[in-house]
Amino acid sequence: MKKYFASALLATLVSATTAQATEITSIPFNDLDSNHNDFLSTDEVGGLPDIETQWGTLDKDNDGQLNRAEYAGYQMPAPAAGNN
Repeated sequence: MKKYFASALLATLVSATTAQATEITSIPFNDLDSNHNDFLSTDEVGGLPDIETQWGTLDKDNDGQLNRAEYAGYQMPAPAAGNN
C-alpha cells in the first residue's frame, strides 16, 4: 500500500511540474508566423510577454525580424509568485 501511495504521489508531482513548465515555455514559431514567411515581425510577436525588452538581444542581425534561431533565444518570464 505504501509503494502504491508513493508512486501515485510521485506521478502527481511530475504531472503538476510538467504542466507548470508547459505554461512558461514559448509559443511555437509556426503558430506565430501568421504570414508564413519564416520570419517573425514585431506585429506577429507583439503579444508575447517581455518581447519588447528582449528584442534587441534576440534580433542578432538587426534586420527588424526574428528568424527561427533568433526566436529560440526568447525567454518567457516566469509567472509572478502567487499567480499560478
